[in-house]
Amino acid sequence: MLYYHRILPFKGYDIDVETFEWQLSFLRKHFDVVGPEVLFDLKKGFRLKKTSVLLTFDDGFLDNFVYAYPILEEFGFKALLFVITSKITHRKPLKTVKDSQGAFVPKREETALYDSLNGDKSEFLSWKELKILSDSGVFSIGSHSDSHVKVFIGDRAKAIWHDNTSAHWSYEYALGRKAKEGYPIFEMRSSLGGRRFYPSDEFIGKVRDLYLKYGDEKRVLDEVNSIKDKGYFESKDEFKYRVRADLEKSKLAIKENLGINTPFFSFPWGEYCKESVDIAKDLGFEFCFTTKKSAFFGNDFLKIGRINVSKDKNRFKRKLLSNKNPLVARMYALWHA
Repeated sequence: MLYYHRILPFKGYDIDVETFEWQLSFLRKHFDVVGPEVLFDLKKGFRLKKTSVLLTFDDGFLDNFVYAYPILEEFGFKALLFVITSKITHRKPLKTVKDSQGAFVPKREETALYDSLNGDKSEFLSWKELKILSDSGVFSIGSHSDSHVKVFIGDRAKAIWHDNTSAHWSYEYALGRKAKEGYPIFEMRSSLGGRRFYPSDEFIGKVRDLYLKYGDEKRVLDEVNSIKDKGYFESKDEFKYRVRADLEKSKLAIKENLGINTPFFSFPWGEYCKESVDIAKDLGFEFCFTTKKSAFFGNDFLKIGRINVSKDKNRFKRKLLSNKNPLVARMYALWHA
């Protein structure tokens, strides 16, 4: 199992069109690219060739329609596309590069997910485009959750936000407000991966006041982390209710807009816990994908590992050829566990 995100018309932060075409040519020569339907065969106990590869795409970016779709169609390959349903729009479908040279061009910097929190979903697919992809038979559509955000999952401040701080793009979502100099940063994880911590207004304000007073991050962290009352964690029941609501909303959106009761789900960032896996299963997701760097050995269909695709051609070849051998593939999985 391989996973992609974006296919770009320029060299940059993800896979460009030229590299994507080269990768598909390499796969056609050395592997057997299979469609998602083989998962049902695997579940029944059938065996696939050791060279079988399934292509997957996460998030639901517009470039998957404009650039990846016509290339996959030309190669005769199928793939799985996991969409963040809250990002999908209702605008008219755009042209693909096969139809127009003036096709959509993504931004030069990867800001789509952050921008979407502020209402800009221009880098994401529409339901009409997803309908075209689904009807074409090239893409099968799965869920990548409805919200796709990270939240605080610990009550110990790890850092202080300031202009030179690197914080996750969903930091402000987790914090519940716009970031300001001096605000605390806690450990973050997928909203489906653990109970959410809500820092109190009083604690956030105290951290900021101390940082603006001393300007010494270590000193402030040492002092504020000794405070016992920093906020509160949601209860286990609240967590399970929130996860169920998110996955249910996503599954229903796909069914209402595409007429598909999808059995496919991909955990955002590959992060999950026992409760979220159980909920996904209970909602009818038969095949759940993670980002474990592992070939799939047909054992656990609710925690399917995938190998991320590299832009570097030599790394791409090494990863694929290494995992072509079952013994080496298992060693690769253990090494990256």
